[in-house]
Amino acid sequence: MPLVLLLAASSAAETVLSRITRDPSGVGYVLPGNLWLSGDITLTVEAPETQDTSFELDDVSLLARWEPYSRLAFFGELRLEDLFEVTEHEGVITSGGQVEIERLYAEALLTPSLSLRVGKVFTPFGLWNVISRGPLTWTVEEPAVTENVFPQRATGLSLLYQKTWQGWSFDATAYGPAQNQIQFRDAEEESLDSGLMFGGRLAAGREFGPAWASLGLNAAEFTRGESRQWATATGLDLTVNAWGHELTGELTYRVPGSGGRTAHGLYLQDAIPIVRTLHGVLRFEYFRPADGPGATAQVVGLFWRPIPNVVLKADYIFGTRALENLETGFQASFSLLF
Repeated sequence: MPLVLLLAASSAAETVLSRITRDPSGVGYVLPGNLWLSGDITLTVEAPETQDTSFELDDVSLLARWEPYSRLAFFGELRLEDLFEVTEHEGVITSGGQVEIERLYAEALLTPSLSLRVGKVFTPFGLWNVISRGPLTWTVEEPAVTENVFPQRATGLSLLYQKTWQGWSFDATAYGPAQNQIQFRDAEEESLDSGLMFGGRLAAGREFGPAWASLGLNAAEFTRGESRQWATATGLDLTVNAWGHELTGELTYRVPGSGGRTAHGLYLQDAIPIVRTLHGVLRFEYFRPADGPGATAQVVGLFWRPIPNVVLKADYIFGTRALENLETGFQASFSLLF
């Protein structure tokens, strides 16, 4: 069963008119007045081949969605990160944690096919970035190419369009002008998440016998920090659901406006059904950053959701070179959804 369907299996059905839906995790609490509350806690263990083993309270997410009308909703997600870490030689390390506004937006259904979002959203680029929550992804770590190649959040206006036509399903999103993040203070250093941006995504899919396939095109133009230099990120993504498998892949390419070196990479991943609640995961990925040589890696993992509120994952990364999120070794996570 595809991951989105697997995670949404226990969620309440929405009205046919409304595309304003709740979280795909399928859990949470619906209170009077159409107020939905949910959250999750994720603990991770990392055992790299060349570094200390560490245990970390990775993040705590709190989500709320209020739907005062069938065509209007308000959504927010807070994430607490870096609360504490335990390592082999340094013991318990606490940094006080960081509170991040992951998403905060209002969404209005303008027509049955068109909706408007105002606020901070996951940048609609590719497949992985629009999920970006540990319990909802197949592996503990995201593919390297989905991080630090394009801004992962966008704050501004987004138009979303969905349409079916002669067996085809079309999804399109346009955003901008937008800021990469909600800023309460000046950024201490230049990053991808501190400038202006605009872009779009178009995906088309349909059934082919027992399979469902979708192809997506992505583009984003953005500035980087105080330098105000523009860069362009483009990408392709593919989803194929067949015989219980979920095959996904992304190819992303970033070109700096100032002429420097490009950053690019790809991944191809298959989630393989073993039993109803257990999947095996295989992934190949390649990434070449803007500085330094490229790296390849293979990920072998298990995804187990024995009950709707618990997700356990275990992965082993086989790599040819250590990047920050392509380090050879074992990692596992335990997520509790509520």
